[in-house]
Amino acid sequence: MNRRAFLGGLAVLLGAGRAQAHHGWSWAEAEQMELTGTIREVSIAPPHPTLRVEGPDGVWTVELGNPSQTSRAGFVEGVARPGDRIVARGNRSQNQNERRMKAVQVTVGDRRYDIYPERIQGG
Repeated sequence: MNRRAFLGGLAVLLGAGRAQAHHGWSWAEAEQMELTGTIREVSIAPPHPTLRVEGPDGVWTVELGNPSQTSRAGFVEGVARPGDRIVARGNRSQNQNERRMKAVQVTVGDRRYDIYPERIQGG
C-alpha cells in the first residue's frame, strides 16, 4: 500500500469515528433534564440545527436532530428567534464542565416540537 492511500484511508477512519461520536448518543447522560432559558442564537444548518440558550447557570448549546428530522417535527427557520423563551428537554453531556444537551423536545412560547418523540421520558 502506498503512503498516499494509507493516509487517505486513515483520514476517512478518523473522520468517521469523530462523526459517529458527535452524532450518536454515547456522549450524553441517560437521564433527561429540562433547561429553561432565553434563546441567544439559532442555527438551522447541517449537520444538525443548534440553539445557544442562556440558562440560569450560563449559555448552553442545545443540539436538535438532523435538519430533515427537525423540520418534520415542525421546527423550521423562523419558529424561534433570539430573545424567545424556551424549555428544552433532553440529555446533557456526560462532561459536567460542558453546557451541552441533545434535545428530544423543545417548547418555544406555547408551541411544542417533539424532535425525538420516541426518546421523551416522563414529560
